[in-house]
Amino acid sequence: MEPHIQNFISQALSTHSSPEIISGRLHLEFGISVSKNTLYLYILQERQAGGELYQQLPHRGKRYRYNAENLKSGPIPNRVGIEYRPAQAELKQEPGHFEIDTIFGKDQKSFLLTIVDKALKTVIIRKLPNKRAETVVAAFRDIEANTFCKFKTLTADNGPEFALHEQITQITGAQVYFAHPYHSWERGLNEHTNGLIRRFYPKGTDFSQVSHRKIAELEHILNTRGRKSLGYRSPNEVFLTHLLVA
Repeated sequence: MEPHIQNFISQALSTHSSPEIISGRLHLEFGISVSKNTLYLYILQERQAGGELYQQLPHRGKRYRYNAENLKSGPIPNRVGIEYRPAQAELKQEPGHFEIDTIFGKDQKSFLLTIVDKALKTVIIRKLPNKRAETVVAAFRDIEANTFCKFKTLTADNGPEFALHEQITQITGAQVYFAHPYHSWERGLNEHTNGLIRRFYPKGTDFSQVSHRKIAELEHILNTRGRKSLGYRSPNEVFLTHLLVA
């Protein structure tokens, strides 16, 4: 295998890209066909020779379990259920329909806000010092001011951190819809994205000790990695294509 291809594989694995994604990217960028099985064999042989590429292979995370604690603060005022969300959001054909969630850090004392576009798979991540609804509103104010995203709908779980959803709508112009309790699959893309983030920052991470720069670097990695659902293109590549067509 040529050195530049070996370097490409090593770099892709360093971002926890799977052999299947790497196979697709090799075809897109170099016009060569290398099956995922061939890549697994290459990684195995490299390990047997004393290499460490195998340590970068992504591992399937545990299935998400809905946390009933999210419901203890009582019903969310003026909650609008996902059943009222426009059908266009589920088609995943136009940008602007996002799923939103929070990730807990160590001892549930630090948090990340994660936002992902259902069509483009573009990811936005913000550190949160706490999980108060006011903090989430402030994060959306920052996102609206510092990104090019055009929000059309937002789909959340029933966590109290989204209780001020009407203020989020005022900031973004997007109606917030709430999934049914215990129906995590209704926000399946967000759950998958959170799993990708956990590959870099596993459970038990104290996000207060992770710099904003590191979080921005992770956001960049996820937005520039190939995705099978995007034909092995990256979210950024699809986003730029959309800008050229629009």
